[in-house]
Amino acid sequence: MKPYEEHSNDLKNVMRENMTDYQAREADEDFRLREAINKSDTEKFRLFTRMLRITMMMQKAKITHKQV
Repeated sequence: MKPYEEHSNDLKNVMRENMTDYQAREADEDFRLREAINKSDTEKFRLFTRMLRITMMMQKAKITHKQV
């Protein structure tokens, strides 16, 4: 076997390990999307306005450091 072929096999094994994590995240995202689609319009509206309020609060936040 040529040296570059051995190296390519190592990369294939690494890619397989990372794909399991990716597939788990993708399945979780699919679940969240399906759950969001099934919510009523009022629930979606309330979640959206909550997100807007949190965003506004974070933008206005001032971080101060207290020396003890």
